[in-house]
Amino acid sequence: MLVMVGIGRVFLGLALLVLVTAWISGVRGGPVFGLSQQHLLGDATVMALLGIGAMVDAFWHARNR
Repeated sequence: MLVMVGIGRVFLGLALLVLVTAWISGVRGGPVFGLSQQHLLGDATVMALLGIGAMVDAFWHARNR
């Protein structure tokens, strides 16, 4: 259970970091690290969904112990 909480936190933290990077890309008007704003927003969405999934999994297994 603790492993899934850790994985969830890592993915959610990375999603926040990628969202900030996408915002910077929009402010600069060009790609950051060779990635467009659309690409970064897509990556942030996937990472957030993985993080939420890991947290739901940890909650589910903690509840069913």
